[in-house]
Amino acid sequence: MRIVGMLVLIAGAGMSGYWMWRRTTATMYYRSPNSTIRPPHIAPEQYDAWVLARRKRVRLLKSAIVAALGGLLAWLLFAMVDSGLSRR
Repeated sequence: MRIVGMLVLIAGAGMSGYWMWRRTTATMYYRSPNSTIRPPHIAPEQYDAWVLARRKRVRLLKSAIVAALGGLLAWLLFAMVDSGLSRR
């Protein structure tokens, strides 16, 4: 049963990580009408590159956290089903 548990954990983490990756990618290149607030000594191209790099880092961090939580949730659900709690 340990192999099945690991497969469930990996599947849960993969599905939730992929879901969050797609969700955060959809709005990554969206520009707000108020996005012109930038330091005056930085060129607009440099600022745009900096904003995109920051959004990519946040996207990766969010996806990793959601993947870990999804794997944990999948493992907990599998442990409950495997332990017999669903039969009571």
